Amino acid sequence: MKTPKYPNTMKTSLALLACIGPLFLTGCASTRQFVPFPEQSQRVQDPSKGRIYVMRPAGLGAAITMNVSDGGKPIGKTGPHGFLCWERDPGDTIVIGTAEGASQAPLTVQSGNVYYIFQHVRMGLLMARNELEVVDEDKGRKVLKKCHRPKMEQAPPSAASGTSP
Repeated sequence: MKTPKYPNTMKTSLALLACIGPLFLTGCASTRQFVPFPEQSQRVQDPSKGRIYVMRPAGLGAAITMNVSDGGKPIGKTGPHGFLCWERDPGDTIVIGTAEGASQAPLTVQSGNVYYIFQHVRMGLLMARNELEVVDEDKGRKVLKKCHRPKMEQAPPSAASGTSP
C-alpha cells in the first residue's frame, strides 16, 4: 500500500487559513483623534476659536492611516471615509498631512470661522501619498455628511512633542 505523497496538505491549508484569515477580518484603518473633539451640534463650540475639519472622503489606500498635525502638534490619523475636527486659537497655521510624503495647507484661522480640508489619497512609490485641499463650506459640509467621526485616543509618546494649536 502506497502512502499519499502529501498527507498533511489539508492540515497545512487549514493552519494557514487560521493564521491568515483574521487579517481579512480586521477591516480598514480607522480614524483616530488625539485632541479634544468639539461638540458637533454647534458651528463652533468656543466662539473665540476657529474650527478645522480634515476629511478623507475616498476609500483608496484603505489599509493606511495618514497623520495630520496643526502647527507641528499631532491631531490624529485619518482612515478612509473619516474626518478629524478640532478648534484652535486664531492666527496663521499650517495643517500638515503625512503619509509617504507631506502635504501642507496654510490657513489664517479667524474666531468663529469653520475651515474644511480634503485629504486626497494618491498612489505613491512605496505607499499612498496625500494631498490637502482647502475647500469652501458648501462642498465641505456636503462631504462631511458622508464621513464618520474619529475614535478618541491619546497621542503616541513619539508624537507628544509639538506646539499647541
